Amino acid sequence: MDQTSEHGISRLPALRLASHMLRSARGWAALFLFGFAFPAHAQVACSATNQFQYSFAAQPAAALSYTTTYNWTATNGLGGTQPFTLSFFTNGLSSNMVAGLSMPRIDPLVNDGIPATANNLVIGGVLTARTTNITSNVSVMRATFTFPVDIREFTMQVNDVDFTSNQFRDWINIRGINGANVHNPTITTPFGTNNVGGATSNASSSVQLGAVTTPLVVAAAEGIGNAASGNNATTGTMTATFAQPVRTVVISYGNSNQSPGGTAVGQQAYGIQWIRFCPMPNLTVSKTSATVATTGVEKFSVPGAFVDYTITVTNSGGSTLDLNSAVIGDILPPDVTYFHGDIDPVAAGVQTFVFTPGTSGLSMAAGNVTYSNNGGSTYAYAPTSGLDPLVDALRFSPTGTMAANSSFTLRFRTMIN
Repeated sequence: MDQTSEHGISRLPALRLASHMLRSARGWAALFLFGFAFPAHAQVACSATNQFQYSFAAQPAAALSYTTTYNWTATNGLGGTQPFTLSFFTNGLSSNMVAGLSMPRIDPLVNDGIPATANNLVIGGVLTARTTNITSNVSVMRATFTFPVDIREFTMQVNDVDFTSNQFRDWINIRGINGANVHNPTITTPFGTNNVGGATSNASSSVQLGAVTTPLVVAAAEGIGNAASGNNATTGTMTATFAQPVRTVVISYGNSNQSPGGTAVGQQAYGIQWIRFCPMPNLTVSKTSATVATTGVEKFSVPGAFVDYTITVTNSGGSTLDLNSAVIGDILPPDVTYFHGDIDPVAAGVQTFVFTPGTSGLSMAAGNVTYSNNGGSTYAYAPTSGLDPLVDALRFSPTGTMAANSSFTLRFRTMIN
């Protein structure tokens, strides 16, 4: 006899409780996927084939408009697609012309020189006044990437952030937003500078990174021009990556009023060469029950029959599940008794559960299973050998990083009362 129930969980950006009522051999049971979080230190990047990309270098040259919202689609190596939108906001823009070209546009006017003909999304113009607060709505140009679902490991390459005396000092702030949470990216340049504890400037780079207060005041999410750079050079290149899941990425751009450098305004522009990101894990959890006996009356769901439960967790997303973050709990129905004994006579020792990792990359030891005698309020109970009627819930905590597009199973035993 086999009965199955299944429920999907997808794109959980933070630890959340998900409850699944599952039909047991006799009655109803609750299966919980306690959740999964995305600590930055535990992330494993999704594979190149699963990673989505939208390269402006691969797009045809085109004049765009600051008043239009654009709908584009990123693709990955598996033929997957992910739509997103790009919208703009400007304030204090006296002209949208740079080098005789209207902004914004897809054009090789700005790039990293690899190759020099590569198109970028070029954003710029002339502001009426210097920018005093890059996160305000005064004297700024802003580009916003918006996704219909949470994404992770969003990365973008920005080019030509630099400074020319008495004309402009490029100032860029990059923020990732997910609901009420605002995240700062890790920003690096090709010259080893970064905003996360290393050197924030380099003589070969025209970008000063934050967080610093000298010689310029620059926040952690920002880069500011401190030297000249050619339009088509890596001198003004920086790459920003978000460790946290985001739904929106906002790039604010201005002409900093920070001295030295004068107060005059002039034409300025920067380029975005590409964006890349990973999908979120997409988990489903299912549970089946089957009687252990295959002959006699105990092959049916009758009192005294042993029943094995099998829990299957599948990650069908293109992204890994972070380290040690899958925790599965099962509250037993009142009409079964947990069996804390050997259920795998082939394996050495007493196997009170059977874990089949599949291609998940996870492992499971006896210490990764905890037991409750109070309906799952706590998991500190030590079961006795054999049938233990006091066990009313189990929690499984496999260790490791669950691979993308993989699954694992857990099996344990009960007896029908």
